[in-house]
Amino acid sequence: MRAHPDAARSTARGALWLATNGIVVKGAHTVVLLALAAALTPSALGLVALGTLVATVAAILGGLGTASALVHLPGSAADAQRAARTALTLGLVTSTLLAAGLWVAAPSLASALRAEAGGAAVIRGLTVVLPCLAVAGVTTELLRRRLAFARRIVPDTVSAVVGAVVAVLLVAQGVGVMALVAGQVVQALLMMVLAWAVHPPVLPGWDRADARALVSFGLPFSGAHLLEVVQLNLDYLLVARVLGALALGHYSLSYRVANMPYLMVAVVVTGAAFPYLCRAQGPLRARGVEVALAVTVSLMLPACVLLALVADDLVLLGPEWAPAAPVLVLLAGYALLLAVLQVGLTVLNAAGRPGHALGVRLLHLLVLALVLLAVVEAGIAAVALGQVVAVAAVGVPALWLARRSVPGTSAARLLADVRPALVATAAMALAVVALRSLGLDAAAGVWAVALLAVAAVGVFLVVLRTVGPQTWRSARALLSRPEVLA
Repeated sequence: MRAHPDAARSTARGALWLATNGIVVKGAHTVVLLALAAALTPSALGLVALGTLVATVAAILGGLGTASALVHLPGSAADAQRAARTALTLGLVTSTLLAAGLWVAAPSLASALRAEAGGAAVIRGLTVVLPCLAVAGVTTELLRRRLAFARRIVPDTVSAVVGAVVAVLLVAQGVGVMALVAGQVVQALLMMVLAWAVHPPVLPGWDRADARALVSFGLPFSGAHLLEVVQLNLDYLLVARVLGALALGHYSLSYRVANMPYLMVAVVVTGAAFPYLCRAQGPLRARGVEVALAVTVSLMLPACVLLALVADDLVLLGPEWAPAAPVLVLLAGYALLLAVLQVGLTVLNAAGRPGHALGVRLLHLLVLALVLLAVVEAGIAAVALGQVVAVAAVGVPALWLARRSVPGTSAARLLADVRPALVATAAMALAVVALRSLGLDAAAGVWAVALLAVAAVGVFLVVLRTVGPQTWRSARALLSRPEVLA
């Protein structure tokens, strides 16, 4: 199917809507994380990390990838609407069965993960809402297929903010880790209700041909996603088993902070680009790939450099968090490389090669497992360095496969696109070093660190505007001229 003439403009606007959603949702999650870190011990935060891991894996298994398959499914809007009924049936059945199984297995899982003290309750609370997520997922993916991003973000954004408020209020009341559980339950229920508010509810149904089409794409797609989650959390499992809950608490805080730019930038950009790249052909698709990669690198690079430069300021949460600082420096570099890999995998999926994406995920998992098993006993800093080594080793073949799947991409054009951000990031780093030498650090208080961050962003934007005016003009034109991607 050829891309609609307005697809590029819709994708650009979608990226802005998804960026807004990403900032709000991940910002809300960050507030909850920092509130938990300030109120709980590192070992308690490790319990939260393990419970969230189980819930994330369960959500992927419960959906079978059929909701995401609606975005890629060929045919008309009516065909997608009909297939959505089958996707909903599959998601409801599998997620309900999985939630029931996890309720029974929660004590055993908690024991296996060395989280006996409260672990079962956290797992049960975070997984009981799986059917709600399955229902909301079908609706939101239908909206993403139609590039209706403005409505797509409403359930995510509003439910995340309300859930965060509930969690923070309960943390302030001394509820502990169950505050996160309560916030997540509220978020999932509200997401389902709001999905019905922005789109007519999808009713369960069944069509054998639709089921085959959805599962044939959805299974490798969800398999790749599951491998991604296992790969992203293998470090958690090994740190918990070998080094214990205290080390996991330190590591998980660093990982979650470093992962925020990845979630706000890479996931947002690739989420907006995926439906466009699925339908674009020839030079349109090639230029779309270049733009997606250039935007991702241009935004991730300054964010990750800034995190590395201010890593020592984690002690604002309390002196017990000091061991997390050097880990954050390494994981900031890992997040940047992971974002580039995410673009490559999105390109493979959009080009109709989910099996290749699954193979890359599997390779990443195998390389990471070997590296982490060799270094985990050396401590959490060695684990973070192992993450950097593994993603760098896998990123090269992934980008090679992505480039082969979309002929016509140009490394020269890509370098020209990212050069202004490279210069602006270097200027920002020099400014941060100078300001920290003047006393803008954790010793001067939280407001000093906030002022440092604002100044760093300001320097980056000013220099970017100066050395890369074409970047600004292209960004503005992209909102009104679909041929910018051509």
